[in-house]
Amino acid sequence: MKYKIVFFDMDGTLIKCKSSWEIVHKRFGTVKEAKRALKEYSEGKISYKEFMRRDIGLWINKKGKIHVREIEKILSRFELVDGAKEVTGKLKDMGLKIVIITAGIDLLAEKVGKEVHADRVYANKLMTDGEGHLIGEGIEIVDPKKKDIILEKVAREEDVLLEETIAVGDTVYDLEMLRKAGLGLYLGNKCEIVDTKIHKIGSLYEIIDYVKR
Repeated sequence: MKYKIVFFDMDGTLIKCKSSWEIVHKRFGTVKEAKRALKEYSEGKISYKEFMRRDIGLWINKKGKIHVREIEKILSRFELVDGAKEVTGKLKDMGLKIVIITAGIDLLAEKVGKEVHADRVYANKLMTDGEGHLIGEGIEIVDPKKKDIILEKVAREEDVLLEETIAVGDTVYDLEMLRKAGLGLYLGNKCEIVDTKIHKIGSLYEIIDYVKR
């Protein structure tokens, strides 16, 4: 088999929602305020750790004391994109490993990982006190602009060449990961792709065709 690992973004790629952070903002009515922090992160004005701090702070300012179980409950209702379970199952049957790299929240990512047969899941975490209440800080595991660093780390640990990896994503934040992989697959038409290493796909089912080539 030419490829050995497939790296997936999560939000918008494996599940239909575009942001697990936004799911919580919608629940607490903080979507508008949250757009400011995302804009500043996208423009390089703040770090992703600061972005998380501001997002979590908005929830606490709006709701008050929040137990992590409440966030987990909010994130428990998710819908996989068409073919997610079937395609990842087929890839596993073909001997490939599945890795999720997402800047989303681990409470959701771990659930999705179980659904799609993931071997590894990398996602950001919410810090809590001794009783499980949010303290307003996040633990940064994945910077969305630097997913390529994790891809390279996993490939090295698995003793797999970069040429033997596939990466799948759906936003500009995934492009560095897609460029780093032996084959980058961009799901959808949200931005123009000029890199010849990256190919656009219309559905996850197309991944199987690339693996079989």
